[in-house]
Amino acid sequence: MKNTIYTFMVFVAMSASFAQGNSNGNSNGQGNYNTPPYNQDNSNENSYSQGNYNEDTSSDSLSLSLISQSINVKNFGAIGNGTADDYIAIQSAIDAAELTGAKVTMPVGIYSISQTLLIPAGVMIEGEGRGATSLETPYNGTIIKNSSTQVAIRIVGQNSGLKDLVVYDTDNEGAAGGVEIVADGILIESIVLERVLIFGFTDGPALRLEAKNAGGISYCSFYDLRIRYAKTGILLEQDATSFVNSNSFFHGAISGDGFDYCLRVLGGNNNVFKSFIFESYSTNYGHIVIESGQIIGDNLRIEGVTQSADVPLIQLNTDTYGTEISGRSTGGLTIDNGDNYIDIKSDKSIDFKNSHNNLFLNSCFNGIEGHTIPYWDISATGITVESLSPEILPGYQVAKLTIPAGIDGYLRPSFKYLPSILLPAKYDLVNFGAYIKTDKPNAVTTICRAPAGIVTGGYHPGDSEWHMIGMRSIVDRTTSYAPKFHIVNSNSSTPLEIYITTPTLVFGVTTVQIEAAPISEAGGIITGTLTTSMTSISTDVTGFLVLPEAGNVFEINGTNTTVRINHQTANHFPKGTIITLLFNDANANVINSGYIRLVNGYTSITNGSLTLISMGNGTWRELSRNN
Repeated sequence: MKNTIYTFMVFVAMSASFAQGNSNGNSNGQGNYNTPPYNQDNSNENSYSQGNYNEDTSSDSLSLSLISQSINVKNFGAIGNGTADDYIAIQSAIDAAELTGAKVTMPVGIYSISQTLLIPAGVMIEGEGRGATSLETPYNGTIIKNSSTQVAIRIVGQNSGLKDLVVYDTDNEGAAGGVEIVADGILIESIVLERVLIFGFTDGPALRLEAKNAGGISYCSFYDLRIRYAKTGILLEQDATSFVNSNSFFHGAISGDGFDYCLRVLGGNNNVFKSFIFESYSTNYGHIVIESGQIIGDNLRIEGVTQSADVPLIQLNTDTYGTEISGRSTGGLTIDNGDNYIDIKSDKSIDFKNSHNNLFLNSCFNGIEGHTIPYWDISATGITVESLSPEILPGYQVAKLTIPAGIDGYLRPSFKYLPSILLPAKYDLVNFGAYIKTDKPNAVTTICRAPAGIVTGGYHPGDSEWHMIGMRSIVDRTTSYAPKFHIVNSNSSTPLEIYITTPTLVFGVTTVQIEAAPISEAGGIITGTLTTSMTSISTDVTGFLVLPEAGNVFEINGTNTTVRINHQTANHFPKGTIITLLFNDANANVINSGYIRLVNGYTSITNGSLTLISMGNGTWRELSRNN
């Protein structure tokens, strides 16, 4: 405290000497400063610019003449050449500003510091900009270069902050952090950081807000904050007796690499991130990880171009609640183990709108048998498939896949039937997905091959509800783009059940509709091949032939007698539906009756056939036969 008072007295003496026309400041007894420590232009009617000096030495007059002044760090001996240690000069200017209410100005230069700068209440440090190279290693602008392993700047009082400067770690290693706001047993409010770049703190957090020992941090504002290359971009932390609440981050960005986290939250409530960008190439534990506490994220952009498929972009731990996050991402894993609201749209995600060009063959999953789905491949041993009735849309069967414990697998279109990529460049994007239901989190996602490598879409949350799981990706034209539904059960000791329906795929920016697209009443012309589904059926001893509703051609095995097709407990085919029965065996009989109206009774020969048309009420009429 004695040093602070001494500095202030020297400061006043220098002011008086300068105002009386003495341009040499060596009369201060230290021989270090040749200009006054702050500008007095237009501070009152008797300012230096008018050549006069008001010699009223009363404390009130003196205080009035000092308020709203700026203190230049170079007037306290700062060099700003990137080599000299400017710590003492800058801290001295800060200490003087604390007593006068003046702001501290830092001209363009690189100011190396060997210790942590402490910013008390009421002190604003203002530079002359972040320079012309804010996206690269900074060489111009106002730069505070940390040359120690300590935190570069610690803010310990309210109504203070930083503006228009860079905080830079010289070696990109060893430093404990960039800027921290620490409320240790006190309340800190109204801190402002505006147009600040924090760069290169790869062993600590770039920005840390910490409240402890019944301390609190509230109502702080961060505008256009840029963070590049750090261990943690922003860390919000409080102990059980303290709070970090109601702080706001506007239009900032975190980018680069080497991050454990872009944003890590260890407590606090109602901390708001508005139009903020989190686009580290990758993070070790997640871009946004909330271990406790709550945030509001509005219009966020979240991107991890090299993020591992099993590392989340967003993770909210157990017992978190009340967080709301909305915006866009490039796709990736999202885990919410609490009670929160996440509405992140992805450029890889697909919305279903009016279009009728779904290119997946057998998207209705007709003809499922045992381990196979026609036109589809299942790439793991032991997976069984069962056909269930439609749940999302009429006519779209649900495929139930049971995956043994310890097994991963894929459901993908057979290579032979993989939709070909069209030639125009506008078709370099593929959109595909399906409605999926399961009770295991992160067990199903989509995978596609892009020119840069394998990319993934979002994961199913495991809430036993139907979710559209899909993605949009650039396609690899040199090798197969290989769209797949990836199923993960290798880390489980129990079988996994997956329900999937309405798979869809389309190229370009067009999205697909999942409902059928009927021909209008004006009719239509088919110029290509018309393919109908074919399913194998075995007859039973009841005399009833039960056919799946979504089919046109049926192979009939066995020699039993059929008196009725799809009795009253089975689905009726729509009126006008034409089916053909292909008999593999001789001596199978179809009886002429009120249910099946034939020219006469039918007895099959080997490879014989019978074609019928539905009358819409569970009855049939013969069109043709081969026997």
